[in-house]
Amino acid sequence: MFNVHGRFLLATSLCLMFASVFAASGAKVAASATMPESANMLESAMPVTANIKTINKVVAFVNKNIITENQLNKQIQLLQENYADKPIKLPNNKEFRDGVLNQMITLQVELDTAARLGIDSSDVEVLGGITNIARSQNLTLEQFKAKLAKSGINFEEFIKQIRNQIIAEKLKAREVDARISVNDDEVERVLNSEVYKNRIDYNLAYIVINVPEQSTAKEIQAKKALADKAYANLKSGQDFTDVSIRYSNAPNALQGGNLGWKSNIVLPNVITSALLPLKKGDVTPVLQLPMGFLIFKIKDLKTINTPQEVKQYNVRHILVKVGEHDSDDEARQKITQIKNQLTQYQKESMAESAEFGKLAKEYSADASSMNGGDLGWLSLGDTVPAFEAVMLKTPIGQTSEPFRT
Repeated sequence: MFNVHGRFLLATSLCLMFASVFAASGAKVAASATMPESANMLESAMPVTANIKTINKVVAFVNKNIITENQLNKQIQLLQENYADKPIKLPNNKEFRDGVLNQMITLQVELDTAARLGIDSSDVEVLGGITNIARSQNLTLEQFKAKLAKSGINFEEFIKQIRNQIIAEKLKAREVDARISVNDDEVERVLNSEVYKNRIDYNLAYIVINVPEQSTAKEIQAKKALADKAYANLKSGQDFTDVSIRYSNAPNALQGGNLGWKSNIVLPNVITSALLPLKKGDVTPVLQLPMGFLIFKIKDLKTINTPQEVKQYNVRHILVKVGEHDSDDEARQKITQIKNQLTQYQKESMAESAEFGKLAKEYSADASSMNGGDLGWLSLGDTVPAFEAVMLKTPIGQTSEPFRT
């Protein structure tokens, strides 16, 4: 039996898919036509000279689509335009062109998959995306269109690029959602956990040096040496985006490898351990993961210390033990008599409280009897389940019925 004196909330600060893809070194396009019969009659008599030119070289086949050299050049031109106002000089070499081509291949694979799944983007979404880009450059939409035209970039082509990017992002979001199956209890448990309430959110960018599964030890060592070179460049003060463009195999390497905000509770331990001692602007050492060698940069971070509500209960009890001096029946009879004595005060809470303390000092067979049976403030889990169950259902200021633990 016990009396719940009161309760309060104590706030404590705690804190990609399979696709048939191959590259082509080049393909010449020739046209054939049926010549008039009269012309055929003259064929043996007249020499015929034909000039067959490469109209537009095919640089990659992706499923049923092709990527041409003109398309690759336009994409490179667009990237150069995006970085024109930034202190980053894009390289103009084969490695850079190959990186842009690989990104275009990946995007086309994603677009093919999105088309099969019925994923598309609306005109409103596209306009919003372009408006945001213009705003980031402190330009109106008309000024931005004029800037593109001045650089020789067709606005309709630019719209297509933005639409494709939005579709690709929607596909990635759907893939993530499809892999996540969480019930309400799991969500509640995470949100109320100390780890979540004291998490660290990182705005990250990364550099990836991929290592194929069947790589030999010599090939792995060569990849590690490349990652170490990238890390050395970063430590010497070179810009992360510049190093990303030159070394990284990440799909968004040309955009600096931005990952956005990630919480430490969803990142692998090998990454969070490397990030923990770092501050904003720092980079991790080279980390080896199954996909290859990675380097992360902390662009920004937020330490979340959410005050955690801990419900506590101020409880007093009277304990009658079953043992040498009292049998089970005798103990039950004694505790019932004590309860009956308190019943006469049940309409006067102050009097009942005083009487409870007096009886606890007289009968309670534990150290709390000296304090009138006061156990202090208890949190959930501090007592045995049977005791806690009665404690939770007893109203404040009232006395429970006798129970056994």
